[in-house]
Parts: sequence; C-alpha cells; structure tokens
Amino acid sequence: SGATHSCALSAAGAVRCWGANFHGEIGNGTKVAAPTPVDVVGLDSGVVAISAGNSTTCALLNDGAVKCWGSNFGGSLGIGTLDDATVPTAVVGLSGVRAISGSGGHQCALQTGVTGAQCWGQNALGALGSGDSEKAVAPQPVVDLPMMVDAISAGRLHTCALIGGNAKCWGQNYSGELGNGGARFYLHPTEVLTGEPGSSSVDGSLAIEYYHPGLDHYF
Repeated sequence: SGATHSCALSAAGAVRCWGANFHGEIGNGTKVAAPTPVDVVGLDSGVVAISAGNSTTCALLNDGAVKCWGSNFGGSLGIGTLDDATVPTAVVGLSGVRAISGSGGHQCALQTGVTGAQCWGQNALGALGSGDSEKAVAPQPVVDLPMMVDAISAGRLHTCALIGGNAKCWGQNYSGELGNGGARFYLHPTEVLTGEPGSSSVDGSLAIEYYHPGLDHYF
C-alpha cells in the first residue's frame, strides 16, 4: 500500500491497483481514481514483487527488470526524468534485480551477484545513502556498502539494509530511527548499535517529519 492507493499481485504475476490516482499511481493510463481494483497496463503476467511509495508504485519482473509508475516528484520513478508516468515505465540502468523496496519518495533495489544497493528519488535527508542530499532521477549506488546485502527496506525518509545478520541504516534520524544512538541524519550507511547479530529481516519504520532550521548532518 502507498499513502492513498493499494496494489495486489496475483498468483499468475499480474498486478491490479485501486484508490487515489492523482499522479497515475494505479497504472491504468489515467489519473482517475478507482474504487475497485483495475488492471495495470502491460503487467498481466511476469511480475514477482510490487512495492508502493506515497504516490508511486514499482514492480519487479521475472527477468530482473523494474518498472515504476505514478508520481515522479524528486525522481522517485527512476526513469531518468521528472515526468509522472500513468503506465509502468522501465527504471533506467537496472538489470538482474532480486529485491525492491519503496516508501515515501524513494526506492531501492538489490541486484543478483552485485554487492551494495541502488537507490533513487528524493534525498533531502540522505535516504538514498549517496553521500549527498541531491535527488536522483536514476538509480545510484549506496556508498560504503562494499559487501553483499541480504535485504533492504525503505522507510518514510530513511533506509535500512541487512548485511550478514547486522543492520546499517541511513537518512532521517530525528526520532532515532537509524538506531545508531544519535538523532542527526546521515548521508551514508551507519551501523545499528542496538541490533543483535543473527537478525533474519529488516523493515523500515515510519518517521515523523518536521522542520529543524539549525540541524547539522554527518558525512
């Protein structure tokens, strides 16, 4: 589920969505809301996973490609532009993807046989882990992750990765959601101090956003 829309994946690999459709997030080629599920254009089979952000939806195909649709604010579709898309559109520069996760205004992906992670979209508080706060209209590597990532989960304005039973997180940290003992946001992955080795999953938490005019950040 996104902020005001939801999607479902059938056993046959088809995607259907419903709800608000201000930016084309239900993927049926229109911007008209749907009170009942409608078919997503071109995705009647071959989809293995779906992930919804605020007004953005992405699908992982069985050939390792990723397609996204809906709001493209901040580049959250990863299609190389800032234009919204009312139908599924290929994320540029990605292949061999094995997992996706999206929330808020950014998305992340893991690739088969490739270390690290790729993220794209809004990045004001470092949710992409790129080492800066610039938005990305196409996938870019998360810095300081020179190892195989087991799982990834995107939160509202932060992201966490599971690596060999330990977790690293980056992005917003106003409420301590990075688990590193601090309360300032990070532009790169930081170790979760309270996590215990042997964890089997990681799930992004919901953050509360507010404006702090004097907040610093770490590099």
